Amino acid sequence: MTLVNLAKKDFPARVQFTDPQAALNYAMELHRTGKLVEAENLYRQLQQHFPQATDIVHLIGLIEVDTGRKDEGFANLRRVIALRPDIPHYHANLGARLLEQREAVEALACLDRAIKLQPDTASHHYNRGNALLQLQRWPEALATYRLSLSLQPDNPSCELQLGLALHSAGQIQESIAHYRDMLRRRPTDLSAATNLGAMLQADCDLDGAAESFQHALRIEPNNTIPLNNLAVIHKELGETGPAIQLLRRCVELQPDAKEIRSNLILIMHYDPATTDGAIAEQHAEWNRRHVSATTPHANPPTLARKLRIGFISPDLRDHVVGRALLPSLIRHDRSQFEIFCYAGAHPDAFGQKFREHADGWRETTGWPADLFAQRIREDQIDILVDLSLHTSDNRLDVFALKPAPLQVSWLGYPESSGLSTMDYRLTDAHLEPPAGNRIADANEKPWMIPDCWTCYEPPAGFPAVNDLPSGKGRPFTFGSLNNSCKINDEVLGVWARILRARPDARLQLLAKQGSHRRRFTEALTKLGVAPEQLCFADYLPSTPDLSQGALLARYHEIDLALDTFPYGGMTTTLDALWMGVPVVSLVGHRNLGRAGLSILSNVGLADFAAPSVDAYVDLAIKTAEDKPALAALRAGLRTKMQASPLLDAAGFTRKVEAGFRDMWVEWCRRQGTVG
Repeated sequence: MTLVNLAKKDFPARVQFTDPQAALNYAMELHRTGKLVEAENLYRQLQQHFPQATDIVHLIGLIEVDTGRKDEGFANLRRVIALRPDIPHYHANLGARLLEQREAVEALACLDRAIKLQPDTASHHYNRGNALLQLQRWPEALATYRLSLSLQPDNPSCELQLGLALHSAGQIQESIAHYRDMLRRRPTDLSAATNLGAMLQADCDLDGAAESFQHALRIEPNNTIPLNNLAVIHKELGETGPAIQLLRRCVELQPDAKEIRSNLILIMHYDPATTDGAIAEQHAEWNRRHVSATTPHANPPTLARKLRIGFISPDLRDHVVGRALLPSLIRHDRSQFEIFCYAGAHPDAFGQKFREHADGWRETTGWPADLFAQRIREDQIDILVDLSLHTSDNRLDVFALKPAPLQVSWLGYPESSGLSTMDYRLTDAHLEPPAGNRIADANEKPWMIPDCWTCYEPPAGFPAVNDLPSGKGRPFTFGSLNNSCKINDEVLGVWARILRARPDARLQLLAKQGSHRRRFTEALTKLGVAPEQLCFADYLPSTPDLSQGALLARYHEIDLALDTFPYGGMTTTLDALWMGVPVVSLVGHRNLGRAGLSILSNVGLADFAAPSVDAYVDLAIKTAEDKPALAALRAGLRTKMQASPLLDAAGFTRKVEAGFRDMWVEWCRRQGTVG
């Protein structure tokens, strides 16, 4: 049987079609090799002659989904299942596409139906494991991946996913052993080497992780995944120079990879040698490559109406950003503001509080930027707030499309995102350098919140303030519980000056076991600090059984805290002050180096913000020498905190709301609605 009205000119001259199956096979080959437009054209020609052929409709649906026409595609995939529910690969392919949309519940149901019809097909079990992994049903995912491997032992993708499931289930050592075995059997498996490095990194074996990433780079020298991961290892160790060098190589290899460029921009903030101009240059390059022309907004420019505020963050959970935002979010005046949260992850128990207090809640993991932006427009958000800047899993790609009339950055870190589509950043007069912010885009304006750009709510389970530890005959203890990536060689050099001047004193650091501690010990020993002057607090993330508040008991061992630079502490500084421990901070020339000044000024301790390195060293030494004054300060510091603007969450919320309202009035004025 030949195809009616299907001329030979529609196909390459070398291909002769004597029956419809030959044409379908050719279209499927085009499909398989990624020539989707040509494949779809041929499928549709075939469909005209065979409108009842569900296989053709199914294949068209797959292409529609894969080319972004998801509504039409999923409708076709579901339609053929309704017509032919007995075809296993219809269910399996729909399940796989749903997984890509992170619709794991429906995907799991589809895959279960496929398995019922075709129980011995390894790929069905593999995708079922992926659905269970998305649903965080770790034990079932492990069993399902193992079943798939029993049906198809040589499946590297399934083995990779099994390792991820082991890690997600908390079986860290089993995951590491699994990837080591994969790499032993397939030494040129790039993904196995990269995943092994990630597991070792999570297990604090930074040396082992670095070797795994280097192994991956020997397999494929220009692969940006291990290059980026190796850069993160250097960052974690405070080695910002090598990290930046690796990331510059990454952006040369993949100049349009926004996540990598964001990582470079973020790490440049940690580096004492990086200039304002270098950061501004990367900000400009991010804008040039990713900011799109914006379209007008349909939001009514009415001055006094209720405003819709949208917050975007992957960290609306037990995280420093989540803990900083929640006190104000739950206190917003709902007669004036509607609150929408766009969350990047399933919330934990702490994060449930955001969901409970949001007028609109959207879980957005995996949403492409264009669809995300469209949803924001549909939600009619008036002011969209970014809480990430260039930190991990940011959605600056959404802000680059300008889906809301006003866009504001806040809290991710107290600096500028550099984005040309950002209208404002929430800041304060202490944070802003006298010479102005030299890395911000000209379109982004600072909006000064009176007193401080943030407020503080002590975490649940916090302990009481204890007496000065050194007042009981213990060695005087300086301390820093900042993330170790903030502790660079310049910081260590300054701290060594303090410890050499006080050989009877100790320095306590928060550091993971292994490479972190060894690096600090070796570096400070070379600078003349005795090894016994160092002590370490274990890095312990909060869990349901160990609250963040309970972790503040570490300050019971510290007499005086030392801030880091150029990337200063924020929540760490607030925690220290709450525990009665004053913080010596260095005032920097960029916003990030002035967070200490802002916080300390708001609790009446501006004198603890030193204007120079020499002043920082002198202040730390002199404060340590006057134990009676330090003990008195410790005893009264929590009361000072309670009376300060830092703990006035209700008052702080009114200030933020006033800022939002004033921004809106300005926007309305620009629309010509205010005389």
